[in-house]
Amino acid sequence: MNLSEPQAGAGFFWSKGFRPFFLVAAAFACVSMAVWMAALFFGLALDTGSVSYFQWHAHELLFGYASAVISGFLLTAVTNWTGRDTLSGYGLMVLVAAWLVARVGWLVGGYGVWVGGVTDGLFWLLLIVAVARPVIATKQWRQLGVLAKLLLMFSAHVFFFLDAIGLAEGAAYPAIYIGLFSLIGLILMMLRRIFPFFVKAASGGQVELPNPSWVDKASLVTFTLFLVVFVLAVDSPLMPFSAAALGLVLLVRLLNWYHPFIWQAPLLWSLYLSLAYIVLGCWMLAWSYWSIEYRYLAVHAWSYGGLGLASIGMLVRVSIGHSGGDVRAKRPWMLMALIIFSLGTVLRVFGPIIAPQSQAVLLLSQVAWILSFGLCFIHLLPILTQSPQIGSR
Repeated sequence: MNLSEPQAGAGFFWSKGFRPFFLVAAAFACVSMAVWMAALFFGLALDTGSVSYFQWHAHELLFGYASAVISGFLLTAVTNWTGRDTLSGYGLMVLVAAWLVARVGWLVGGYGVWVGGVTDGLFWLLLIVAVARPVIATKQWRQLGVLAKLLLMFSAHVFFFLDAIGLAEGAAYPAIYIGLFSLIGLILMMLRRIFPFFVKAASGGQVELPNPSWVDKASLVTFTLFLVVFVLAVDSPLMPFSAAALGLVLLVRLLNWYHPFIWQAPLLWSLYLSLAYIVLGCWMLAWSYWSIEYRYLAVHAWSYGGLGLASIGMLVRVSIGHSGGDVRAKRPWMLMALIIFSLGTVLRVFGPIIAPQSQAVLLLSQVAWILSFGLCFIHLLPILTQSPQIGSR
């Protein structure tokens, strides 16, 4: 933490991007899932334009919840990478406001879809500029991969929006997948940069995980190949082979990163399990060529398991660590939130295989999601909005 920051009040809250974005992400995770549960199981009517309820749910998970977490992380991380400020104060307020207005627009429906679509587009453009300016100013060209993924997210949202207003029928389906794959790419990049560092720091330098350069190169090549094949030729025999190749490379990384020490810290095993679910999702996508129902299980292995576990773990870790707290301190609420979320992941990914006709399994997985993020919101609220004297929390 930079102790020259404001120590309390509005100045403290708006001085770093992770504070407002992580707070609204945790709140919206609960609200959006509750709305989806009410629509799916209790007959709540939603006006989602020309897209289906399922597509609306996917959009709000990826372009709503996940975009807030990614924004908070990147606005903070890019400052550390480049030594240059990204957004704070009024500029950060404008970005958060665009995100909030978009969420309301997509929830209200009708003409609100136009409001949501336009302000979401504005949000992505502002975020790209906020990240690009310090990267270009310091000539950190290795960060161009981050910008490329943000541009993919912006493009995917545009196509989804065009479908929602009836101008590009069928575009929402590939847009959702492109958005998911772009976010998974960002998660893999994030894990590659921070997980070994977190393990080394938590172990006092006793555990140092290997990171072979060939795995980095192979994962980039196989991920790009898979993305191109899935988008352009999802029904071709190349799809299962590209997915399996990506899964194999990531499995090597998963095995290289295994150490018994990670089970001593919830914020480590949650990140490790997120990579495990991404690996599982690759193999499920490969198998979906022969059994199509596995494609939707793979989507939830990547979204609930990979994206969800990584994002909730990072949301908690960054909030505590960058607010002056001890991330190694035992916090029962944090352990409970991560255990509940992990159980929800098991229910959502494996439940439909074990009990394919059970609606209770899906309902319980949604309840687990809401409870986990509810715990996070309640306990992170004072950490993100008040003085950073939280070591005893």
